[in-house]
Amino acid sequence: MEKTDFEGYTGIHLHHISFSNDLMLIIVLAFLAIFAWIFLVNFPIFGRMISNITAGEQRQSIFKTTEKNSFLFDTFMIFQTLLLLSIFLFSAAVKYKYIVNTSIKTTLLSIGSLLVLFFIYYLFKRILYAAFGIIFLENSTNKIIFTNYHALLGTWGIILYFPVFLILLFDAFISVSVIVLIFSYLLYKAILAFRFIYFFYNKNTGFLFLCLYLCAQEIAPLVFLYEGMLFTYNIIERSNAWQ
Repeated sequence: MEKTDFEGYTGIHLHHISFSNDLMLIIVLAFLAIFAWIFLVNFPIFGRMISNITAGEQRQSIFKTTEKNSFLFDTFMIFQTLLLLSIFLFSAAVKYKYIVNTSIKTTLLSIGSLLVLFFIYYLFKRILYAAFGIIFLENSTNKIIFTNYHALLGTWGIILYFPVFLILLFDAFISVSVIVLIFSYLLYKAILAFRFIYFFYNKNTGFLFLCLYLCAQEIAPLVFLYEGMLFTYNIIERSNAWQ
C-alpha cells in the first residue's frame, strides 16, 4: 500500500494563545451585550450616574432614588470595571510574554485572581474614603463623595471597553491600547482627586489634608496594589510550573 502524506489543516495546540484570546473576547462581548441591555432598560439611571460625577452638596435628593433603584446597576458597573481591567492586564501580560502558558485553566485562574485582588483594593479604598469622611466631614457630604466615586468608577469601566477590544482584536495596536488605558486611568484619578480635594478645601482643612490625602489615598494603596499584583503573578507562575 502506497504511503501518502495527509493534506489538510494543521491543528492548533490546546495552549495556543488564540484559545485564551477567544475566551476573553467571548467574556467581554457577553458583558458588552449585558451592558447594552441595562443601558436601554435603565437609561435614566445611567444618565443620573453621569451627572453624579459632579454632584455637589446641593443635590441631597439624589439619594432617595439612587439607593432604592440603582443598587444592582451600580454593582454591575463596578464589577464590569474590575473585570475589564483584569482581562486587559492578563492579555497584556500574555502579549508581552510575561505569561507563557495560556491554557483555559490558566486564563480563568489569572483573571479570577486579578479580579479578587482589584476587589480587595476597591474595598480598601472605600474604607479609606469612609474613614476620611467620618473624621473630616458630615454624613451628607460623605455620601456625596461616595456617589462621585462610584459614578466615576462606573464611567471609567465603560471607557475600558476601548483598550480591551484593541488589545484583544489587534496585535499591532498593543502599545496604543496600553497608552489609552494609562491616559484614561490618569484622567479618572485626576477628576477623582479634584472632587475629593474640593470638598475638603471647602472645609478649610488646607495643605495638611492635601499631603495626608496624597499619602493615604493615592500612594499607599498603589504600593499595596503593586505588591498584591506581584504576589498574584507568582501564584500564576507556580500554577503554570506545576502544569
